Amino acid sequence: MDAEAIAAMLCEDRAQWEALTAVLDAHTERSLHDPSSPLWTSRDVYAHLTRWIERSTSELGMRLEGGTLQPLEGTDDEINARWQQEDSGLSLDEARERGQQAFELRLRAIEGVPTARWDKMLEAIARADGAEHYAGHRSYISAT
Repeated sequence: MDAEAIAAMLCEDRAQWEALTAVLDAHTERSLHDPSSPLWTSRDVYAHLTRWIERSTSELGMRLEGGTLQPLEGTDDEINARWQQEDSGLSLDEARERGQQAFELRLRAIEGVPTARWDKMLEAIARADGAEHYAGHRSYISAT
């Protein structure tokens, strides 16, 4: 990826992040999904995003250093449920703050990748927990 493509990706990431967090902050105490889905509040979504953003940011750094992360145990649904349980003691403010910090660190990590190092794998890692992930969450929030 060249500098222009990176800037465009990060601009879209920020736009989708801001759109999602606006919805999360407007519906802070309600279940956000339809009744057939697991009970997730804004706190749960922030905590979920934080976990995945931290994971992909770490993966980006490891890839740049020539390493790889250990795979997580379980399916995405099992991982999400486990993390939701682990993060259930967080307040909304704590989850929101952690999410914002993870998001900003992710942007800086991506901006710090030397242009010559970009390849298809790094791009996939950089996009994994960006605009598409945020838009996806917004699309299935039924509380709006």
